[in-house]
Amino acid sequence: MNLLKLRKLHRWAALVVGAQVLLWTVSGIMFAWLDHQEVLGEGLAVAPAPTALAADAEVLEPARLQEVLGTGRVRALALHALDGQWVYRVESEDGVQLRRARDGARLAIDDATARRLAATHYRGDGRLEAVRHHAGPTLETRDSGPTWEAAYDDATGTRLYFSAEDGALVAVRTNAWRLKDVFWMLHTMDYRGRDDFNNPLVVLAGASAAWVALTGLWLLVRVFRRRQKP
Repeated sequence: MNLLKLRKLHRWAALVVGAQVLLWTVSGIMFAWLDHQEVLGEGLAVAPAPTALAADAEVLEPARLQEVLGTGRVRALALHALDGQWVYRVESEDGVQLRRARDGARLAIDDATARRLAATHYRGDGRLEAVRHHAGPTLETRDSGPTWEAAYDDATGTRLYFSAEDGALVAVRTNAWRLKDVFWMLHTMDYRGRDDFNNPLVVLAGASAAWVALTGLWLLVRVFRRRQKP
């Protein structure tokens, strides 16, 4: 490749790469400018204070619970209060499920339960607009599995997401988080999942930026050498 062709290729590559470098710079500035607490929605959702198990509470023994569960090796077992009652959170080879503590009956997180959970967690000044079930991951929950979304009409556009498996609060999303997420997408160049730093586009952009920098230095040296010749 002669010098003229290399210079043209360098210019066009620098134009394309420069646009992405500008996006990297702007998105980095936005990360520093956005308020971290607003992005996380701190104060908009707080888990209820833990309660103590009463001495006379009717709770199934773990060994009896294993009999109710039947087959499947239990990996983790936890007893806690949820939606006004005591439940076992069972993590087994078949996944995560809730069992009523007093008799081992299986519990499901439905629309009414999600509304009650939202009411006990939300600390904003908005009104609950809608509750929606998501069978799979969304852009706002990523890899949290099936969830229930509680949407509020407050100024921050708050959305609370509860696990459809065990009712745990898995995400708090606001307009500030969504703005940050757009710039995060531009920064990572992952326009689908948004969290993959090793996707082909960002690898290509990084390699192209390195090529532009190296060829730019080489062309600069060539220009100085030509000017120094008598």
